[in-house]
Amino acid sequence: MRVFFISLISFLLSIASLWAQSDGHTELLSAKAIAFAEKAAGNFPGQYTIQVARSPKLPPLRSGKVTFDAERISKQEPLGRFFVVFRVYVDGISAATTRVELQSAWSGTLYQAKVALPRKTVITESELEAIAFEGVPPAGAVKELPRDIRLRQPMTVGKILTQMDIEPIPLISAADRVRVTLKKGSLAITSEATAKSSGSMGDRVRLEMDGSKKLVQAIVTGPCEAVIDS
Repeated sequence: MRVFFISLISFLLSIASLWAQSDGHTELLSAKAIAFAEKAAGNFPGQYTIQVARSPKLPPLRSGKVTFDAERISKQEPLGRFFVVFRVYVDGISAATTRVELQSAWSGTLYQAKVALPRKTVITESELEAIAFEGVPPAGAVKELPRDIRLRQPMTVGKILTQMDIEPIPLISAADRVRVTLKKGSLAITSEATAKSSGSMGDRVRLEMDGSKKLVQAIVTGPCEAVIDS
């Protein structure tokens, strides 16, 4: 009987030790997940409040030194519910993968329409009202107002501006007369062409060269200007 009780006590102590070890690993894993998500959030404007949505669970592991290496995050921008995937190592050897589920809220400035705006309106701060926002903003909400943009679609009063609403202002539009430069080494030849497609800075557009009617592709470098690299 005495041997039985000693064995039972040893078993319970080992279980308690494993539980304590697992709990310590859980805390470390949670802290690493939040730090990884906060680093990703640093690429975006505004402030993010990130916390664990569900306590992580580790698979059974052999005894040894356990370490974690964050591999990826499920969302490019850590908003709402998301998770971080970790590789689990025991004594430096890959043993398993696990993930930590997180949730976040955002605070910062968003923009909404002061009045109804038609399609192709060139957007400046005068058409919009800056508002303080806390929570999870609409998908694609514009957090920093870009320059040289216009509306891709109409906006109603009070609508929050999103990336789906805007597009760069074309520097070349179809049918525009374009000054096009052909570059080959140190040689540059300039000619005239007619645009067959539209594009913003850095976009490729189709041009019909004067005289030959040949269609070429060129890179937009400015208003009604493009270059062909050869």
